[in-house]
Amino acid sequence: MRFGVLQLSMFAGIVYAEKREEARIVTREQAEQVVEELTTAGIIDESGALTAPVSETENVALSPKLEEVRDVVAAALDAGGVAPEALTGKAYIRAVEEEKTLTPDDAQALMTHFEKKGYITDGGRIKDTMRDALRTGTLDLPKKYEAARSHLEAAITGAERRPPIRDASRDVVVRLKEQVMGSDEFKELWSKIQQKTTYRVQIDERRLHDDCVKALREMPPIPRARLVSRTADIHIENAGVRHTERSLQTTDIADTYSALPDILTAIRDKTMLSLSTLAEILIDSGRTGDFLNDPEAFLQKATAIIRECRHKLAIEGIRYVRLNGQEYDKKEIFAAPQLLANLDRNAVKVNRSVYDYLVYDSATVEKPFALALDKDPDVKMFLKLPRCFTIDTPIGTYTPDWAVYLTRDSREEKLYFIFETKGSESPQDLRERELQKFRCGERHFQALDSGVQMHLATDWTEIKKRI
Repeated sequence: MRFGVLQLSMFAGIVYAEKREEARIVTREQAEQVVEELTTAGIIDESGALTAPVSETENVALSPKLEEVRDVVAAALDAGGVAPEALTGKAYIRAVEEEKTLTPDDAQALMTHFEKKGYITDGGRIKDTMRDALRTGTLDLPKKYEAARSHLEAAITGAERRPPIRDASRDVVVRLKEQVMGSDEFKELWSKIQQKTTYRVQIDERRLHDDCVKALREMPPIPRARLVSRTADIHIENAGVRHTERSLQTTDIADTYSALPDILTAIRDKTMLSLSTLAEILIDSGRTGDFLNDPEAFLQKATAIIRECRHKLAIEGIRYVRLNGQEYDKKEIFAAPQLLANLDRNAVKVNRSVYDYLVYDSATVEKPFALALDKDPDVKMFLKLPRCFTIDTPIGTYTPDWAVYLTRDSREEKLYFIFETKGSESPQDLRERELQKFRCGERHFQALDSGVQMHLATDWTEIKKRI
């Protein structure tokens, strides 16, 4: 990377979210769920007639999966009532967020655009015009890439940022404190979390079928596979390798294949569902026609959808059981080689833990959390759990952030906690995969039945008031 010079590699591979709106219609299933929730809430009676004053229906609570049809429901309530037949088929607009990745061609298009706008030289060096546009928020981008603006601006700003200079005098060697490992406080905390578990899952096959069918029906159409032929001139410059396209030809591939992949077996191998269940799901989804358009694309997307539905249901019904006689070996867990860290970048000195310095991942969340724990006289011992302390889940292993042992008040009440530190304490703010692993962690420690509680946390002072 050259300071002050844009290169194709800075943009290619950037992942961003593009939001768009799509027209939808209320399904029969959605309509029935709305009626069920409104009836339970006492808003309508069993016939669908309004029983509450109209003023009380303005902010009626709907489950998250029905929020997208709120406007349709509100209009029906204003008209005097809700019935499945009246809601089914009503049109509404749903906001959709699609993940996209910038390709090398996109990177080339951006470089060409910036050069035409006078933002960079033909060698990719950033001009003052681009710096001014970034500072004033007026950087001109092709409309196609507007959704990636924040990512592109960050990449350009990064090209202007010189590498940080590390103060070597602030380097420290992180060492294990053997005397703390032998202390009563450590032994007591470790005894509460050292037990291993395994999990069992129970999946409602009918619900799995319905969820998969619904998700497959909502899958974007898969276009017919095409052969793309391009010719271009290649230019090797300081900014990287770029090309000038000369011609582009596309040819649809006819859906006459001499052989098709065994889709049922392929999906079965990755989802562990029976062939009969998969056949029923695919047929009921009505999307088998997409398979002929592009067999490989359909196989990848359908497999991902079915796996995600299965994982979600597996975690909802997951149950952990203790593995008697199997425990985490503290010597293996804490026997990591000596680490080199830096007090200005990723380490802080602590007294109430097993290491003389704690290495943190986040300076805005984990560092202040560790300092607050270390300064709290009620905290007898805390651990930043190493990566090798793993809990098995259906979607991979999970390592919580903290184990904490504290006493409260003069009663010497002993409390033991596992904390996952995030920027928010609300589960709704976690990404789906993070939340699923956190739920598995909760079930694991519940199965231990050792008195350990698990919480999401951001600030130690605030969470301590509530535990």
